[in-house]
Amino acid sequence: MVSLGVLQVANYLIPFLVLPVISRILGASLFGSVSYAQNIVTYLTLLINFGFEYSATRQISIARDDKAKTDAIFWSVIAAKSMLLLLSFAILAVLPFCIERVACDPKLYIFTALTNIGIVFFPTWYLQGVQQMDKMAWANFFTKLLGAVLVLALVREASAYRLYPLLMSLASIIVGIGAMIYVIRHFGIRRPVFSRQTMREVMHAGAPIFLNNVFVALYTTANMTILGIYAADEVIGYFSGAQRLIQALNMVVVMPVSMAVYPEISRRFAQSKVEGVLFLKQVLLWAGSAAAVVSLLTFVCAPLMIRIMYGIGFAPSVEILQWLAPIPFLVMVATLLTVQGLYGMGLQRWAPWVGIILAISCVGLNLWLLPLIGVKGVCISWIVAEVLECLLVSIILMTKGRKLCSI
Repeated sequence: MVSLGVLQVANYLIPFLVLPVISRILGASLFGSVSYAQNIVTYLTLLINFGFEYSATRQISIARDDKAKTDAIFWSVIAAKSMLLLLSFAILAVLPFCIERVACDPKLYIFTALTNIGIVFFPTWYLQGVQQMDKMAWANFFTKLLGAVLVLALVREASAYRLYPLLMSLASIIVGIGAMIYVIRHFGIRRPVFSRQTMREVMHAGAPIFLNNVFVALYTTANMTILGIYAADEVIGYFSGAQRLIQALNMVVVMPVSMAVYPEISRRFAQSKVEGVLFLKQVLLWAGSAAAVVSLLTFVCAPLMIRIMYGIGFAPSVEILQWLAPIPFLVMVATLLTVQGLYGMGLQRWAPWVGIILAISCVGLNLWLLPLIGVKGVCISWIVAEVLECLLVSIILMTKGRKLCSI
């Protein structure tokens, strides 16, 4: 739990603390350019990971007592991720011919995408599989810390905006290579061993998770991607500023509740479906009420939050943040219903179908509303997607869950 806490601090708190400085240096327009590049590279990172963070972790955990098998899995995953890395750079090379925004500043996208080299080398999935989470967490912590220190020390003016993602990428590469060398030496992994069968097993295991992650990305990441088709960099910067605050609130408010409740609610559902449902209702009442208060405070305090985090230059972000204020409440309810409810009752097979419907709905709404009402359309699409998730999962729980409770 401590290791996971360190990991959360590294992933979210350290980069978040850099934002007040970097946003003031770059201004809304360049901040929007960098944010959009990071948004595009997110899809390439999704391709490279290919679900290995779950599938390969499971394979290593199961085969951890078979040295030959774990070595084969290790090198197969590294090889697979390396090939996917080459594919991602090939896609990146084509993007300037498809997306004008990329063509205008290809160096920014290349510098941002270099972080994926570190992701290939950093064997997070292996350390998780052998239950060495502490080493993974601290390595990740130093990656983010090194990147933050370099950015704060070297990015002093707006003209150095490309240096911001480049330094973060270099930190990722340095720590990633160091982590791989450590794993090879510490666990005595032998020279590269490849087999077609192991490679097929690795890719086959990761494919379903990758597809599910794609559906999730279409209604969580595609908002800004579609916004970039219609809006200027400055507008993207304003939206990104508000969006990052909402994401931070979700991590602070929603994630601790979800992680703390899941083991207990799983135990109660295992003992009795009726008892599990009653406990879920109690959690929804109390956690939902707390999240509603957070959403209300976000709406009221939006001007102060934007001024403290980004300065007066991001004043248009205030209205966007107020539009997005219901999201922490909706995400809390949706997470409890989906993760605690569907998974707790053993109905997780319905989750991908919910993801597909949300992806299609969110993308469709964005394409329809953005040309009509601008950035407000992105906010409305996000809110509608979360409400739709709550409704769909509630219907599944009431129909399928009622049958389980009667057994």
